[in-house]
Amino acid sequence: MKRFCCIGFFLVLFCVSTCIVSVPGFAQDKTVVLRFSNFFPPSHKNSILMDEWSKEVTKRTNGRVEVRYYPGGTLTPAALTYDSVVQGVIDVGETVLGYTMGKFPLTEVLDYPIGYASGHMSTGLANAYLQKFKPKEFDDVKVMYLHGQGPGLIHSRKPIAKLEDIKGMKLRTFGSNAEFVKLLGGVPVAMTMGEAYDAVSKGVADGFLSPYEALEGWKLGEVIKYTVEDYATAYGATFIVAMNKAKWASISPADQKIIEQINQEWIEKQIKVWNEIDISGKDFSLKRGNQAIQLSPQEGARWVKATEPLFDEYVKNMKAKGLPGAEVLKFARDYLAAAKVPAAPAKK
Repeated sequence: MKRFCCIGFFLVLFCVSTCIVSVPGFAQDKTVVLRFSNFFPPSHKNSILMDEWSKEVTKRTNGRVEVRYYPGGTLTPAALTYDSVVQGVIDVGETVLGYTMGKFPLTEVLDYPIGYASGHMSTGLANAYLQKFKPKEFDDVKVMYLHGQGPGLIHSRKPIAKLEDIKGMKLRTFGSNAEFVKLLGGVPVAMTMGEAYDAVSKGVADGFLSPYEALEGWKLGEVIKYTVEDYATAYGATFIVAMNKAKWASISPADQKIIEQINQEWIEKQIKVWNEIDISGKDFSLKRGNQAIQLSPQEGARWVKATEPLFDEYVKNMKAKGLPGAEVLKFARDYLAAAKVPAAPAKK
């Protein structure tokens, strides 16, 4: 009898153990492979930073999450990257929100000529806004983090000292900044950053809007002669690093926590990189003999007044959509007014 009891006990123990093993927990039996698409060329410091993010995720998850990085738009062009993340064509992507106009109406104001003085300001504001407002327009993806370029300025082949000088000028732009160019009297020519060099060198455009970093990072300092340093109307470009939601869900909670910690660290790294490459971009341009033009206070005030209808329209449109546009605009302006950073790129 004892013998049969022992056999029965071990049979029950075996069955229970088998059930415990077979119950689906969140142990990752297989490595989660993430394909990361970025449009920045491999040598660009923003691209290098994303390559380092990829390696850090792989390292700190002990290979349970493996990120395979593809720079230079080799997997997806910049304008299609966000939708490709949503659809699962790629797993992770970095792109500019302004390349998909209309998809992020509430966030759009972060790209307006609101008066950025540094990449520290734009990246800090973007993530503070994300945390406070949690906009539903990002619900289709898992946002890793947002970041913003250095102050967006006008770079051209001919000098600009007053509004009248811009009249009729064809300026490369993107997204909402097309309206900014129109309000200044110019003619917007929409294109991605990768298309700007040929457009200006061939005369398709007379100049472009970009931060100083693009003069070196994209070699655009080779095709212009002047930069207008009007920081009162310096615009932004908001970048997103996002992951496909289903892919994110396939990662264990423990590894998700690790990735989110890395994201927070990379926000600070991103700030440092934007500031460094803006300084380097300006040096690159000036060493080529290009000139930086500062507007007089009176002329700068004219530019600010000329762009105000853009913000009025934003608030009106957001109200019509039932979105808190006025609150977001006030939050952004208050944030920038309180920020204590240098007003322009300068050597340390």
